[in-house]
Amino acid sequence: MTNLDVKQTEPVNPQEMNSIQKAADSSHGIGFRHLQSLLLFLCVVSGYLIRVNLSVTIVAMNPVINSTDYFRELANHVPIFGWTNSMRSVLLSTFFVGYLVANFPASVLGCRFDNKTLLACSMTVSSLLTLISPPVVYAYGAPALVAVRFAQGLSSAFMFPMVHGIMSKWAPPHERGQLVGFINSGIQLGTMVTMAVSGVLCSSSMGWPSVYYLSGAFGLAWTAIWLLLGSGSLSTHRFVSQAEKDYIQRSLTNTVNHDIRLSDTPWKSIFTSLPVWATALAHIGHNWGFWLLLTEMPTFIHTVLKFDIKDDGMLSSLPYLAMFLLQIPVTFIADFLNKREITSLTVSRKIWNTISTWGGTIGLVILGYIENTHLIIILYVFIVAIGCTSNAGFNINHMDLSPNYAGLLMGITNTVAASGGIIAPLFVGLVVDDQTSVAEWRIVFISGAVVLFITNLFFIIFGSAETQPWNSLQNKDSLKMDNTKQDIEIVG
Repeated sequence: MTNLDVKQTEPVNPQEMNSIQKAADSSHGIGFRHLQSLLLFLCVVSGYLIRVNLSVTIVAMNPVINSTDYFRELANHVPIFGWTNSMRSVLLSTFFVGYLVANFPASVLGCRFDNKTLLACSMTVSSLLTLISPPVVYAYGAPALVAVRFAQGLSSAFMFPMVHGIMSKWAPPHERGQLVGFINSGIQLGTMVTMAVSGVLCSSSMGWPSVYYLSGAFGLAWTAIWLLLGSGSLSTHRFVSQAEKDYIQRSLTNTVNHDIRLSDTPWKSIFTSLPVWATALAHIGHNWGFWLLLTEMPTFIHTVLKFDIKDDGMLSSLPYLAMFLLQIPVTFIADFLNKREITSLTVSRKIWNTISTWGGTIGLVILGYIENTHLIIILYVFIVAIGCTSNAGFNINHMDLSPNYAGLLMGITNTVAASGGIIAPLFVGLVVDDQTSVAEWRIVFISGAVVLFITNLFFIIFGSAETQPWNSLQNKDSLKMDNTKQDIEIVG
């Protein structure tokens, strides 16, 4: 986020803003901002192909039920391993340790260096690490795979801070839900494709290594396309029209004509901001529920519901297909209501986030007590699918609070939220000793429901979608002057 290309402008009155929006609808309905959204959507898809593949392949790499014909055949040409439950949990959580460690440094680097280049480097490293995963685990076993997954977490930590930093310069406020929501829907598509394709590939003659080769190759292909067509800012894009550039610049009234430097970053204001911490808590709750289901449900389906490996992948992908399909109408409805100011933006963010988290809370509690296999699958689909409404809730709240520091805020909240991806599988490893025990899985589901409920309650009480005073240099200077004046008065 080195250059904010948006020129400082006088505040735009409502009539003028309406005329700008009408002009956009007529002249700039589809533009290069949509191309950036598409490219970043594919980036997220690729990132989740890499991030999620172990959740499915670990069932084939480390089978719990190893007496079937499938596993005997698999062992003849693809290695399988006898990892303990605790090692399995460590493997699933190690990615998030690296992710947690690197998220904040990545967002700080995004304030100093070109976001486009950092994103390309991140995807290249993650893809190469994915390609070498099978030979590394063949040769050196689980400890080596732990090291690879940790390194992937480090490199993948750049993705969302860079995406938010880039889109804070490309997305007009009234299109933010659609453009950024579409990008975030890559989470669901990437997860869905990984779940479905991984199950098929693991049960084929190619075995689980093919999942890593495919996802790594896709990441490298995306990087090449991004370097040709992507851009970190309006001023550096070779093809965007002047009309679209003017429209975007005019719509972003909360930005300043200023190079963001680390020395200008309002660290104290950011770290003491209740709306920022409310967003962070909402992010923690979302990640806990999302990764709990993503990393553990394939095992639950395999060990408790007794589906085979091929069906595991297909069933595990269904919720993410539903989530992806629901994402598009949700973001359009959210932006439609926001344009017409049916509610304030703050209330809108809280409503959509509550649908996601408290809907998931109710679903997880019920999931712990029902025994009918078909109802379990239906409820699983429901819990995951309504999670898409968070993309009209906390997940774009960073841009609301501070367009100038959106990437940095995403890095901060993503850092603390990575704890959900780390603790959830480790918690399952501690609670679930017998993977076929419904009672032990019930504890897991109810604990997840409690986390979702508490974190969203904090967001409801303290969350906000108002642009914070410290977003603008002028406001920061005014705050400093006011504070100095108050100090002088107190001394006097």
